[in-house]
Amino acid sequence: MLSTVFLLATLAASAAADGYSCARNTLINPPQDLSKPYYYPETWRENMEPPQYAPNQKCNWKINVPQGMYATVIFYKKTKYEIGIQCAYPGKDLEYINDYEQSPYIFTSPQFQVDLKVGDKPGAFSFKVVWSKYPPGSAMNIELDGIHSISGVASSFYTTYTAINQVMIVGFSVPDVDTNLLRQSAIYDGDSVNAKFLGNLFDALEGQIVSTGNKLTIYTFGLENQVDNTLFMGLDTKAAGDIEQYTGLNCPVDRTRGCSIILHSYFYATAEARISRQPDYLMLPDSFPYNATLKIYGETLQDSSLFAAVNKSNYQTMFPMKVTNSLKIYHLDHDIVSIDVTNNADEAKWSTVYDGRNIKVQSMDYGRTSFYQDTMETFTTEPNTQMYFKFNVKYFDVNGPTSLAIKVYNNAKIVYSETYTATNLPTPYNVRVYGDKMDINYQTFGNYTQGFEVNIVTTKNG
Repeated sequence: MLSTVFLLATLAASAAADGYSCARNTLINPPQDLSKPYYYPETWRENMEPPQYAPNQKCNWKINVPQGMYATVIFYKKTKYEIGIQCAYPGKDLEYINDYEQSPYIFTSPQFQVDLKVGDKPGAFSFKVVWSKYPPGSAMNIELDGIHSISGVASSFYTTYTAINQVMIVGFSVPDVDTNLLRQSAIYDGDSVNAKFLGNLFDALEGQIVSTGNKLTIYTFGLENQVDNTLFMGLDTKAAGDIEQYTGLNCPVDRTRGCSIILHSYFYATAEARISRQPDYLMLPDSFPYNATLKIYGETLQDSSLFAAVNKSNYQTMFPMKVTNSLKIYHLDHDIVSIDVTNNADEAKWSTVYDGRNIKVQSMDYGRTSFYQDTMETFTTEPNTQMYFKFNVKYFDVNGPTSLAIKVYNNAKIVYSETYTATNLPTPYNVRVYGDKMDINYQTFGNYTQGFEVNIVTTKNG
């Protein structure tokens, strides 16, 4: 009797040492009581270490998610980067599950898969599935006009875009939180969460997601409690023009970490969007490719919204650059360009002029009716240096007492002063003044306008 007990104990210890063996194919349905999760292995719980699996086995779990539900899954994987442990979203290919990374996955109907194909290397793996019904929530319906883009943040709303053609969703980076949090989102190919799963905002970091019809819905599963950045932007596919890869960039709150606009356009045109109520200050890039043109737009990709076109022949005169408007779009047709961006004018040396510099000064909401157009700028030369300030007022919108005052100084003395108003409009001609400082002051006195634009060239020899 004792020998029998000893043999059973030995076999149990041996099985535990070898790791668990899983069934080759398993189909899982949600329980009647949704408060009860599914655990694998069955005896494992999330307060335990993941158990070892036996070597040289292949297993697959197909896990059903009924319509009107979603599944939240956490994987616990401790291996030496075992590539054979994967999962698949509905209708998608298998993808790698990271080691030691437990941010939840959200899976939608009708089914997702977990796959385990391991060799003789040791490892541990377990997972937990919780099914939930979609919570009641308000719908946000957004109509796209084929020209403009409309951004979104994480919220409790079910956001549905309707386009004239197809809906394109552009995903934005989240530099201040774990990028894997973006898996807690879903994009649906239609006007509700019952439509086909297209991907999530984590997928959109690699490029846009496009609907097959003219409607697309996004839900973010409580991300509003964790992320407050712009997360996505919707537009009609027509509004994207020739862009083949479209992404969005959020810069970190801690700007000492740096922030760069990087566009790879070796094979097709790419674009990156920035959304902020602060201007982008762009710094001079180290180099610029011969065959490329960087076009910078405000609000739309229409020619009328073109802020600047930068190429090899002019790039050294164009920076630093201040790009206004809430939505800034950076479009590159060929090659690769990297430009550092900051929200600090002093860091960019925006206010210091040099020989041959081209400067475009616009109000923040230039071209749009807005109460937020007041602008003050001062440009100075290097100490003990004078230059010609050649400028013209390209656009001046006036409402009531709106004014645009321009002054040029030389050795602390005013050598040019003009204030434009409704009764003293600017001429279309260039003005050239020699000095060491220039002030521009646009004031609306609380009225709405479409802003102003002044173009400046500074030269030593006129």
